[in-house]
Amino acid sequence: MQELGVSTFDRLHTLQCRGTRVRLLASRAFGAAVLVLLLLGSNYWDHANHILFEETLFILGILLTVLGFLGRLWCLAYISGRKKRELVVTGPYSLCRHPLYLCSLIGGVGLGLCTETLTAPLLIAVAFAVYYPAVIRTEERFLAENFAGYAGYRRRVPLFFPRWSAFVDESALHLNSRAFRRELIGAGAVVPLIGAIELIEALHQAAWLPSYFLIP
Repeated sequence: MQELGVSTFDRLHTLQCRGTRVRLLASRAFGAAVLVLLLLGSNYWDHANHILFEETLFILGILLTVLGFLGRLWCLAYISGRKKRELVVTGPYSLCRHPLYLCSLIGGVGLGLCTETLTAPLLIAVAFAVYYPAVIRTEERFLAENFAGYAGYRRRVPLFFPRWSAFVDESALHLNSRAFRRELIGAGAVVPLIGAIELIEALHQAAWLPSYFLIP
């Protein structure tokens, strides 16, 4: 496993923090836009009395959200405090090169399905498809330039969709507890988001919130 020098890591860590802040702001802005959409419009399936379809969307959404959340924790257990410093090629990173983004996509689509609409998860998937390929290309270029072993890792491990037969684990993990705790708190923000989605739906059903359009 290769590691970067301290000075190189400090410089790259600063750039990484800037990129993370930009992604965080973009994600929050997009999330706020979806919440505004839900505030202004009500669920089409609720008005059409497709209760079973609504509940199916919600249950599927919860399952995908939990799967994405647990997947992110699994990834973070391997890279907390090591990202950009070391080339991690075990655990989820032996299945595909960007498992953290894959789990984020799964959780994001799941959260969208919790709105009991098809529009929200579709918007989330489209936003991911538009924004993240450039992020992934940038990370791939950085890894190729700074880790000599990345070329071989790239040849044997798929980009995004896991190859389960390639799984390789570590005998022990050295977890950065502070970094992991910080990420855990951030990932846990999905719980109040689901609560807010359910509250908005209840307010629409009680006619306490006006509805200007239906959201399929």
